[in-house]
Amino acid sequence: MDDTAIKVVFSDIDGTLVHYPKDFERYAELGEVVNGRASIRYSETGETRECRVLESLTGGKAYISERTIALVDEIRAEGVQFVLITGARSSTYDNRRPNLPKVDFEVFENGGRCIRNGEIDMQWTRRYENVIGDPSMATTVTPQLQDAAERVGPLWDLYRRLSKEGWALDARDYVTNFRVDVTKSTGKTTEDFERLKDDLKALNLATSFNLGKADIYPSKSGKANAASYVLRLLELTPEDSISMFDDDNDLELGALTGRAFLPGVTHPSVAAALRENPRWEVMPIEGFLGTEAALERILRAVKSANPLPAQKVLTAV
Repeated sequence: MDDTAIKVVFSDIDGTLVHYPKDFERYAELGEVVNGRASIRYSETGETRECRVLESLTGGKAYISERTIALVDEIRAEGVQFVLITGARSSTYDNRRPNLPKVDFEVFENGGRCIRNGEIDMQWTRRYENVIGDPSMATTVTPQLQDAAERVGPLWDLYRRLSKEGWALDARDYVTNFRVDVTKSTGKTTEDFERLKDDLKALNLATSFNLGKADIYPSKSGKANAASYVLRLLELTPEDSISMFDDDNDLELGALTGRAFLPGVTHPSVAAALRENPRWEVMPIEGFLGTEAALERILRAVKSANPLPAQKVLTAV
């Protein structure tokens, strides 16, 4: 890692801070879930971790180690801002919040929505109301929303068009985003979706893959744009930051921060981008221990640059 001081960490959630059995069952065993807690045991080394269980609307249970929570707390205690930045829908993120680390900013829906000082930051979401329609009713983390087929704006016009064309879509509990499941879209192929992507720029829309599905959202949204917004609020620059991630929808974020630790690689586009980004580093061990290794590296770097006693945890501006 280079010598530039780390003042803010941007971290993805799924596949980065939290992990799914479909990914870790190759190398670890899951114990019985009791009262929202479970033990994970690495098969080869026998090393164990106590984990919290996180529910998802569609993705099944995920797990985050208690050591991960503690490391985020330690990093923040050194005066470093910590930002969660995920593609999760509003309701999934809302349900998971109590079991995730306490942080300074929370960004979800692929950058579409931001929690700042415990409240939805409407200033951020209003930047693209010309694409998603009036967001004024979406002042809570999980707001009551119109059916996507009835909403106004180019994003929802495209939703209606794709629905008529037979694509398998999911807009449940999304304010700024909808999801396309290419594999479940009858008669559709990946090549069909690639051709569809050509239409998005003219509509001020963008797309990326998250957990194997394609998300479509405003081009002014996205994880990198949201991270740039947070940096401006904090009066920091990308050189002050580092990111943690694993998936296709994180690539622009990684390009923004320059420095990055990857607990794993879950999309071919990330593997390709690694060859072009020498300051990105994949951890030598998978899953929970890889996450902890990345956080420990960050903590050591922060402490070496800041030999003073740890401060009280900062809150967002």
